[in-house]
Amino acid sequence: MESENHSPHERRSFGLRLPRSTHPELRRLRGNHRPSAHGHKMWNSTWLLLDFLQHQPIDTGLHLMDVGCGWGMTGIACASRYNARVTAVDVDPQVFPYLELHAKLNQVEIDTLASSFEEIPDELLCRQELLLGADICFNETLIEPLYSLLNRALRIGIPRILLADPGRFAFRQLASRCVQQLHAIEREWHTDEPLVSWSGVGPQVRGFLLIIGADWLNRSPA
Repeated sequence: MESENHSPHERRSFGLRLPRSTHPELRRLRGNHRPSAHGHKMWNSTWLLLDFLQHQPIDTGLHLMDVGCGWGMTGIACASRYNARVTAVDVDPQVFPYLELHAKLNQVEIDTLASSFEEIPDELLCRQELLLGADICFNETLIEPLYSLLNRALRIGIPRILLADPGRFAFRQLASRCVQQLHAIEREWHTDEPLVSWSGVGPQVRGFLLIIGADWLNRSPA
């Protein structure tokens, strides 16, 4: 998945340009912006989403929302690969300079919104065709706000939702509730660790996907 770097300060995976820790812009950001809600790095469940979307591509030009976006790589990948119109949402605005750096490296534009799950406005939510999120249900206090958001998204007309997580207890509780009440599917997923050079059999990223709107499984994009 990794190919030749653009520079010594970058690496590539899933067709994306990613700054290394030595990248001058990333180092500058870390000196000036300190995310407080676990937005200090890109989390591994992003790779699960990106690998799934390689197997189940989305239509081009969709309006989608990346909730709990952090550095925003899921949305950036969709904007780059599928020309998606992306709104990235996070409760901590300190993550957005990092998102903007990654968007600039990958030559895409992403709209951003600082908001909790509960405060995402219906008038924005109703314009979305896909809701994505990676590593966003990491403690039990997030189960109810996330369930409420997913339920609201479905009621408002969003046809597809896709979340990924390594399998934390809180996420499994959320997934179980969504399977029972929102007709969701929970599926184990894994992919090769994309940023580690390894001889022989390399490490893998493993976790779970929560899929709502399973009509998109095993379909070809329009």
